[in-house]
Amino acid sequence: MQLSGEIFYNLLDPEKTATAAELHSLRLHAVAGIGHPQRYFRHLETLGLAFTPHAFPDHHPYIASDLAFADCDALLLTEKDAVKCAAFADARYWVLRVDALIDPALPDHILRKIETHGRQAA
Repeated sequence: MQLSGEIFYNLLDPEKTATAAELHSLRLHAVAGIGHPQRYFRHLETLGLAFTPHAFPDHHPYIASDLAFADCDALLLTEKDAVKCAAFADARYWVLRVDALIDPALPDHILRKIETHGRQAA
Protein backbone atom coordinates (compact mmCIF):
# COMPACT_ATOMS: atom_id res chain seq x y z
CA MET A 1 0.00 0.00 0.00
CA GLN A 2 1.15 3.51 -0.80
CA LEU A 3 -0.18 6.90 0.24
CA SER A 4 -1.45 9.55 -2.12
CA GLY A 5 -2.08 13.15 -1.11
CA GLU A 6 -0.29 16.44 -1.28
CA ILE A 7 -2.64 19.14 -0.01
CA PHE A 8 -2.59 20.08 3.67
CA TYR A 9 -5.46 21.80 5.43
CA ASN A 10 -5.28 23.87 8.58
CA LEU A 11 -6.84 22.10 11.56
CA LEU A 12 -8.39 25.31 12.92
CA ASP A 13 -9.56 26.53 9.52
CA PRO A 14 -10.07 23.59 7.14
CA GLU A 15 -10.88 25.95 4.26
CA LYS A 16 -7.27 27.17 4.44
CA THR A 17 -5.02 24.84 2.46
CA ALA A 18 -1.33 24.68 1.60
CA THR A 19 0.87 22.65 -0.70
CA ALA A 20 4.15 21.11 0.37
CA ALA A 21 5.93 23.83 -1.63
CA GLU A 22 4.19 26.50 0.46
CA LEU A 23 5.31 24.84 3.71
CA HIS A 24 8.81 24.05 2.47
CA SER A 25 10.60 27.03 4.04
CA LEU A 26 9.10 26.50 7.51
CA ARG A 27 10.57 24.62 10.45
CA LEU A 28 8.40 21.53 10.31
CA HIS A 29 7.64 18.79 12.79
CA ALA A 30 5.64 15.74 11.71
CA VAL A 31 3.61 13.65 14.13
CA ALA A 32 2.25 10.16 13.56
CA GLY A 33 0.54 7.96 16.13
CA ILE A 34 -0.47 5.27 13.68
CA GLY A 35 0.41 1.65 13.06
CA HIS A 36 3.16 2.43 10.54
CA PRO A 37 4.39 5.99 11.15
CA GLN A 38 7.35 5.54 8.81
CA ARG A 39 4.95 5.20 5.85
CA TYR A 40 3.58 8.67 6.63
CA PHE A 41 7.06 10.12 7.12
CA ARG A 42 8.26 8.60 3.82
CA HIS A 43 5.30 10.15 2.05
CA LEU A 44 6.16 13.58 3.45
CA GLU A 45 9.73 13.09 2.21
CA THR A 46 8.43 12.28 -1.29
CA LEU A 47 6.68 15.66 -1.17
CA GLY A 48 10.11 17.25 -0.68
CA LEU A 49 9.59 18.26 2.93
CA ALA A 50 12.35 18.41 5.54
CA PHE A 51 10.96 17.85 9.03
CA THR A 52 11.65 16.46 12.47
CA PRO A 53 9.66 13.21 12.85
CA HIS A 54 7.86 12.25 16.04
CA ALA A 55 6.43 8.73 16.12
CA PHE A 56 3.93 8.03 18.88
CA PRO A 57 2.27 4.72 19.73
CA ASP A 58 -0.82 3.81 17.75
CA HIS A 59 -3.94 5.35 19.36
CA HIS A 60 -1.85 7.72 21.49
CA PRO A 61 -4.06 10.02 23.64
CA TYR A 62 -2.36 13.34 22.82
CA ILE A 63 -2.14 16.25 25.20
CA ALA A 64 -0.88 19.70 24.27
CA SER A 65 2.52 19.22 25.91
CA ASP A 66 3.20 16.20 23.66
CA LEU A 67 3.34 18.58 20.69
CA ALA A 68 4.95 21.65 22.27
CA PHE A 69 8.02 21.83 20.03
CA ALA A 70 9.91 25.10 20.57
CA ASP A 71 11.39 25.32 17.08
CA CYS A 72 8.16 24.61 15.19
CA ASP A 73 6.54 26.83 12.60
CA ALA A 74 4.16 24.14 11.39
CA LEU A 75 3.10 20.78 12.77
CA LEU A 76 2.11 18.14 10.20
CA LEU A 77 -0.45 15.60 11.35
CA THR A 78 -2.25 12.58 10.00
CA GLU A 79 -6.03 12.86 9.84
CA LYS A 80 -6.30 10.19 12.53
CA ASP A 81 -4.10 12.19 14.90
CA ALA A 82 -5.73 15.52 14.05
CA VAL A 83 -9.05 14.36 15.48
CA LYS A 84 -7.35 13.85 18.85
CA CYS A 85 -5.62 17.24 18.76
CA ALA A 86 -8.46 19.52 17.69
CA ALA A 87 -9.26 20.64 21.27
CA PHE A 88 -5.83 22.23 21.78
CA ALA A 89 -4.69 22.98 18.22
CA ASP A 90 -3.41 26.35 17.13
CA ALA A 91 -2.78 27.87 13.71
CA ARG A 92 0.44 25.86 13.25
CA TYR A 93 -1.44 22.53 12.98
CA TRP A 94 -1.68 21.22 9.41
CA VAL A 95 -3.31 17.97 8.35
CA LEU A 96 -2.45 15.92 5.29
CA ARG A 97 -5.47 14.25 3.75
CA VAL A 98 -4.30 11.03 2.14
CA ASP A 99 -5.78 8.15 0.21
CA ALA A 100 -4.42 4.63 0.28
CA LEU A 101 -3.34 3.30 -3.08
CA ILE A 102 -3.69 -0.45 -3.23
CA ASP A 103 -1.84 -2.58 -5.75
CA PRO A 104 -4.31 -3.34 -8.57
CA ALA A 105 -3.27 -7.00 -8.41
CA LEU A 106 -4.43 -7.35 -4.80
CA PRO A 107 -8.10 -8.22 -5.47
CA ASP A 108 -7.10 -11.03 -7.87
CA HIS A 109 -4.57 -12.31 -5.34
CA ILE A 110 -7.23 -12.38 -2.60
CA LEU A 111 -9.72 -14.15 -4.87
CA ARG A 112 -7.11 -16.79 -5.76
CA LYS A 113 -6.41 -17.36 -2.06
CA ILE A 114 -10.12 -17.73 -1.33
CA GLU A 115 -10.56 -20.11 -4.24
CA THR A 116 -7.56 -22.21 -3.18
CA HIS A 117 -8.76 -22.29 0.42
CA GLY A 118 -12.26 -23.38 -0.73
CA ARG A 119 -10.77 -26.32 -2.65
CA GLN A 120 -8.71 -27.40 0.36
CA ALA A 121 -11.75 -27.32 2.67
CA ALA A 122 -13.87 -29.50 0.33
